[in-house]
Amino acid sequence: MVHGILFDFEGTIAYRTDGHLEPVLAEMRNLGYDVYSPELQAAHDFVLHVDLPKQGFDHVEAFVEKVLKALDLKPKKTELMCLAPLFLEYYRFALFEDAPRAIPALAQSHKVGVVSGLPGFLVHPVLDAVKGNLAAVVTPKEAKAAVPNPKAYKAATHALGLKAKDIALVSADCEDGLAVPKTLGFETVFVDRHGVAACAHAKIVAKSLDALESVFRPPLPKVPAPAANPPTPRLS
Repeated sequence: MVHGILFDFEGTIAYRTDGHLEPVLAEMRNLGYDVYSPELQAAHDFVLHVDLPKQGFDHVEAFVEKVLKALDLKPKKTELMCLAPLFLEYYRFALFEDAPRAIPALAQSHKVGVVSGLPGFLVHPVLDAVKGNLAAVVTPKEAKAAVPNPKAYKAATHALGLKAKDIALVSADCEDGLAVPKTLGFETVFVDRHGVAACAHAKIVAKSLDALESVFRPPLPKVPAPAANPPTPRLS
């Protein structure tokens, strides 16, 4: 029996809506920076996947500053404040409709956590509706690593106060979301919302988050059987 449920954030409990870097690029050009889409995307990806896990900064202005510095630019503070909201618009997430139902239900009997490779300033606002049910939210700031790095999952086990074998890792990403946790001893659960493929790394397959409540429902306490009545002696 598992005692904790650890959710992968992106694609499992939250989905990304249509965001793009073009507004950021347009504003940078308005500010006088000669920047083009491929290099902006490359700088952004480097900061997200390399700098952020190493340095653990967790506010959007610092993120934007790192991206611009990766392009050898020296932005002013007022420029960072102008660009920051546009970067946030690039990442627009919403909870899947089953998440606000499933997470509180599971939290009644399990420690529930979330792990993500995205910075906290993107993750925490999306989780606001269920934050009272979460025992831990682990981002690169806390883990000094981003999923699927094993350090991120080990940081999550520490945050939940449980061993990996006592935690079910739930992800809609069969490969990056479950392959490493499986090697670490987690019980792995694949959320297959569309029924598209089997997952070799999953011990359990669920069609939705709602299905997890029945999967991890604690067993009913055993009630001792009533003692058998001794036979009534027959009178001769």
